[in-house]
Amino acid sequence: MRPVSRGAPYLAWLLIPILATVLSIGACKKSPPAEQQAPVTVKPQPKPQPKAPPKAQKPKEPTVFSYSPKDYRDPFASLVKLKEISEEIPEEELTPLQRVSVADMRLSGIIIMGRKVVAHVLTPDGKAHIVSIGTPMGRNRGKVTKITSETVVVEEEFKDYTGQKVIQETILRLREEEGESS
Repeated sequence: MRPVSRGAPYLAWLLIPILATVLSIGACKKSPPAEQQAPVTVKPQPKPQPKAPPKAQKPKEPTVFSYSPKDYRDPFASLVKLKEISEEIPEEELTPLQRVSVADMRLSGIIIMGRKVVAHVLTPDGKAHIVSIGTPMGRNRGKVTKITSETVVVEEEFKDYTGQKVIQETILRLREEEGESS
């Protein structure tokens, strides 16, 4: 008898799983009997047509946003415009009525003398002044444009924040309307 080596049992344990795998693979490859198989017809597939090269298209240029300030005001410009030096009348040459805002004045009386109409206006310091049509009045180059039996209309011209000239009418009333108070 021949002596058994110590590595033989380990070799057997390695060979058993390998043999089981080989046998199971061989069993899978067996096909069913011919009478059970349905005949298979294979249609030849058409060869794919080579694609035509794509037409040379112009590459699309990226859309670029541009800002046109033509219709908009400058967002960084001051909303308060400084008066131009050439337009400003020196303080010494202003009349007492031009040194005060029209809204601060009070109409105290109207005098109608035939075709001539004048008004009696009080400034905030309490001084009385007589005005007629065309009299300069107010800080924004205002002029008296109309005097009626109840009101005096003063038109002032100034520039708004966009630089446009604006004409504002201020009406001084002889009597306060109901609901108004000083």
